[in-house]
Amino acid sequence: PAFGISIPGLTAGAAVGIVTVLLAARSPAKQAAKVSPLTAVSGNGGTTHAARKAANTRLFHVETALGIHHASGSRKNFLLMAGSFAFSIILFLSFSPAIDFMNHALRPLQPSASDLSIISQDNTCSVSKDLAEELEKDPAVEKVYGRSYAYSVPARSGEESFKIQLISYEEDQFDWAREDLTEGSMEEAEAGEGVLAVYMNSERDFAVGEELTLEIGGQEKTVKVSGRLAESMFDVTDESANLICSEELFRELTGETDYTIIDVQFNSNVTDQDVEEIRNLAGENVTVSDNRMENSEARGGYYSFALFLYGFLAVIALISVFNIINSISMSVSARIREYGAMRAIGMSSRQMIRMVAAEAVTYVAWGIAIGCVAGLFLNYKIYSILVTDRWGTPWYLPAGALAVIVAAVVLAAAAAVRGPAKRIREMSIVDTISAL
Repeated sequence: PAFGISIPGLTAGAAVGIVTVLLAARSPAKQAAKVSPLTAVSGNGGTTHAARKAANTRLFHVETALGIHHASGSRKNFLLMAGSFAFSIILFLSFSPAIDFMNHALRPLQPSASDLSIISQDNTCSVSKDLAEELEKDPAVEKVYGRSYAYSVPARSGEESFKIQLISYEEDQFDWAREDLTEGSMEEAEAGEGVLAVYMNSERDFAVGEELTLEIGGQEKTVKVSGRLAESMFDVTDESANLICSEELFRELTGETDYTIIDVQFNSNVTDQDVEEIRNLAGENVTVSDNRMENSEARGGYYSFALFLYGFLAVIALISVFNIINSISMSVSARIREYGAMRAIGMSSRQMIRMVAAEAVTYVAWGIAIGCVAGLFLNYKIYSILVTDRWGTPWYLPAGALAVIVAAVVLAAAAAVRGPAKRIREMSIVDTISAL
């Protein structure tokens, strides 16, 4: 698509900006309208604030107690400040599940994505393992892995009957599936002592330790479910389910030794001639599917989507930083005459910095506490809707996203304190008191 300018987008952005500025200016304008002309000329209006109660100096030093008192003195101001910080954290944590949704939805970019597939034409185990061993010697090939399939196998658990697809995995595919294990043991399946049941979005589910009776070749054989996978590279229909087992167990159950499909991943030096040689080597009795173009398109789509998602998260973090710096700076500026009076009666510049820092920490601490509680709750709900309900992957604590936004808030608070503290420290007491 060619570059274009969105007129509706520009109009909506301008409208939001204008409305935001008008709403932000409304409260100061109403306060300014209440000030008498004499007070306005003298410059004394609004320089002092009525104190409902004294600062609590029992638990903290005087300067720290004053900072906390300044932050909590006005309930409205405190709620707005802490709420704005909390909202940034909530927005960041609520949007972060979209990253997991993207990683689940774009399957061609999974580690198991193949560049070329050699598939049995009749969906039987008729692709020789010798072909896989020969492909491994090709210098253009980075990895070769095959799977054997047994379709529509009658299965029984207790009195319930259904059909399954039995699929063999080798070492690499077990490693790729390890992060999708939601329950049970991967090692038992690798050792041929059980099967992995792939999560499916239907009424039938599998329990770890459940024994299934499979009818293969006129014989009944029992296998144990050793674990459950949240997702796989296979699409599961309501009529069947996938059971993953080792190649050794598949051979014991079915008697088949060859593959149904061989997947190939190429290195960066592969050429069309290399692919054509592999086609000739595979022969005419198989179907060869070249997936390189599809993977390239999916990769481009992934990077575009990732740029949008990570960019949006970065914008949220930057807005949080600028909001914290601006809010705390304005709070300090509003009290600069009070700070000058405190310095006049003996407060040192170090105590002044501690007082400003205590005020900032009070806002930020409450903002982080409220934002984390509400944000994690929304993160869990949104993750369940976007990911768990679709692929079965359970929710996990988003430690990375939580660390990023909390670190951004803390660093912003530190930067916000540094500027006003430096300005106050460099001003003389007379200048501080007379400053507007």
